[in-house]
Amino acid sequence: METVLTVTEVTRTYGVSARMLRHYEKLGLLSSDRKEDYSYRVYRPEDIRRLRQILVLRKLRMPLKEIGDILNDPGSAAAIGVFEKNLSQMDDEICSLQAVCGVIEAFLRALKQRRMLPAGETILGDSQLLGLAENLSPASTLIQEERRKIMENLKQAESTPRTLRDVRIVHLPESDVAAAHVVGDDPEDRAGRLIAEFVRASRLWEKHPGLRLYGFNHPSPMDETGFHGYEFWITVPDGMEVPPPLERKHFAGGTYAAHMIPMGNFEEWEWLYEWVQSSDEYEYAGRGDPENMFDNLEEHLNYHDHVLAATEGEPQTAQLDLLIPVRRKTKQGGQEDSACT
Repeated sequence: METVLTVTEVTRTYGVSARMLRHYEKLGLLSSDRKEDYSYRVYRPEDIRRLRQILVLRKLRMPLKEIGDILNDPGSAAAIGVFEKNLSQMDDEICSLQAVCGVIEAFLRALKQRRMLPAGETILGDSQLLGLAENLSPASTLIQEERRKIMENLKQAESTPRTLRDVRIVHLPESDVAAAHVVGDDPEDRAGRLIAEFVRASRLWEKHPGLRLYGFNHPSPMDETGFHGYEFWITVPDGMEVPPPLERKHFAGGTYAAHMIPMGNFEEWEWLYEWVQSSDEYEYAGRGDPENMFDNLEEHLNYHDHVLAATEGEPQTAQLDLLIPVRRKTKQGGQEDSACT
């Protein structure tokens, strides 16, 4: 008998979120099936093999579009082309880095020979050293910075504990919202369409130029049915009528730890959790209820432009802010109040 895995089994075995699986399916990279006589989704051995290929290629810095080209090619031509392009780019990086290393070594030798002088005098007073540095192309410096980021991302992709360096602390303002809640297949898309139709029909951007779109799993846990829910909140002005099936709700706002991701990189939720847990200054301030994703939020960035650009359906969002409610720790070990959803 063919062995199949449920969504929950796949997420636990391969460390990917259910939403990431759905994102891969939406892009056509992965497929799932409905088991006969059951309503929940399952992944067959060929689906799991494809998922493992995707995860390996992601660790090799391959964009999702190039991964699709590789996996959808019946031969190896696409893979050869992608790998050759990546190796060529890395060769350029290596050459530029070698040039940068040579200049740094020259500066280091000069600094050691003039230990008693301020470093600035050595760096700016030696015309030969300045000439070496000025001969470096701007691309060399950019490639070095890109390499640093790549190495950080590769380290984060390993199974060892991750540390985020770009977490922001933000305050989300109190506001009224129109809420769309859907449970079942593709709840993000269905709830997103309800919100988008409301925004376009009401021309909300004219009545409320500062509109913001938040979302969260509701209910959050995946069970054997394979179904979950998702709820979107779009901020609305005071007194605005909200037509059914949308509901008018109130968002209390509050302080959040924020980390921006490209759409699809939902594994970075774990990294943000770890940041909050290890923070010396902030602590988790949610209610700890898994039903509403532990009060965490996903803000779809630049929704104003996306909804105007799309003529129908849910607009495609390129970036998300992952948001965890936090409060500042007190010196006495007490807790400061913080509004949460």
